[in-house]
Amino acid sequence: MACINSLRKVMENMKGFLVMVVMIIVLVSFFMLSHYLIKRVERGEDDMVLPVLDEDENVLYESAAKFRMHMKFLDEYDDALAVAIESQNWDAISKYAMLLKNTSPLIFTGKRKVELPKEFVLLDTTFHFQSLAVVEASESREMVRLNIEYEKLQQTCDECHEKYKKKE
Repeated sequence: MACINSLRKVMENMKGFLVMVVMIIVLVSFFMLSHYLIKRVERGEDDMVLPVLDEDENVLYESAAKFRMHMKFLDEYDDALAVAIESQNWDAISKYAMLLKNTSPLIFTGKRKVELPKEFVLLDTTFHFQSLAVVEASESREMVRLNIEYEKLQQTCDECHEKYKKKE
């Protein structure tokens, strides 16, 4: 009986790890497929008519007002997440981390992925991965791990803002 309980505990501990492995495999596959499609567009194979972002044109969104509005929601979710972390409200931490994970700066641009700089797409993917890592850390209820993952999420946001946010 003790052996079965030990096996159950091991399986429960591995559940989060397996979810992360599956997510990494899916994200890498998705990235590789998108990279392949972008290369096909740049070379003009099979008469594909998908636009590629002009190197001189660094416009990330169709509507600046809509993009700012959506990014404000992300900012509000992040603020609420920081408050939840400060108070160690595990349910709220998980809720706001999932809200961040389920939003996408890439989608807010109003453009297709192939129209955006590759670095922006990679930062968006990293943002989703790190949001999921915060969710996983909140489920473990380990404050040190949670703080590390949240700091990585903040670094992702900072990198993107440093590179793409216009100075006001």
